[in-house]
Amino acid sequence: MKIHDLSMPIWEGAGYGEILPVTNSPVRFVEYLVYERHGLRRTLMKLDGESGSPFMTPSQNLPFSAVPLQPNPKYQWSLSEIPLDRLVLRDTTILDVRVAPGHEITAAEIDAALRQADYRRGDEVLLRTGWGSRERAYAMGLDYYKQTPCLHYEAGLRLAEQMDAMDSSLFMTDCGLVNPPRVQGHNWFLGDTPLVPLPKPWPSAEARERNIDLGGRTHASAEPSSYGAIIRKAIAGCKCLVDCEQIAGGRCKMIVLPLLIRDGGASPCRFFAVEE
Repeated sequence: MKIHDLSMPIWEGAGYGEILPVTNSPVRFVEYLVYERHGLRRTLMKLDGESGSPFMTPSQNLPFSAVPLQPNPKYQWSLSEIPLDRLVLRDTTILDVRVAPGHEITAAEIDAALRQADYRRGDEVLLRTGWGSRERAYAMGLDYYKQTPCLHYEAGLRLAEQMDAMDSSLFMTDCGLVNPPRVQGHNWFLGDTPLVPLPKPWPSAEARERNIDLGGRTHASAEPSSYGAIIRKAIAGCKCLVDCEQIAGGRCKMIVLPLLIRDGGASPCRFFAVEE
């Protein structure tokens, strides 16, 4: 038996989400009391729900809001409500779609991957593009997310339909973003009127204004969300897995361990692939 760790590390300054005007801001580790000066030691670790390799439920904004990202999702469990047997040793099929940086995966490419995959009823889904790697994330910084492969809306819709038909409940991918960067960052860092220079992330004044303008929407693009199509049919959507090339075959068992946040909606997560 082989066990592969597919989790993105979390490190000081890692800019997960920093390219977007949302409340995901760089990871911070702060030691604010030390023995030598204060007689005790206290530290602060600041993470966001999308830090590292995130596990994101349809009601991602819990515990603050139970309103799901998309209406009428198939599953409405919070992090603390998901049965353990839906997370541990889950049979998983690997959909291989090898594409260039920045490529938007099409519905036809998803169909081709589905034809090639050993996909069985009840399987979870791992979409592997070859993009996600620790070394690439360390080296590229924010460009890791700006140049990631992603899913066009029609591809996301096609995959969601197939997952629903096959009773699949977890979507995982090594893409840095599921939505195309041009959609997720529309008129922020890409689009018709991108902002130059790019404003600072949350909680900058520009980011606050953008969120007010969006009025609860996740992006300013008129194009629908490929991630939104998938999350309606899944217990969780999981992105930023890394080093999925370690898996030799077309199937594995996944162990998925999000932080056990009471009534939480999203958290960093550990992902382990088990091969017999």
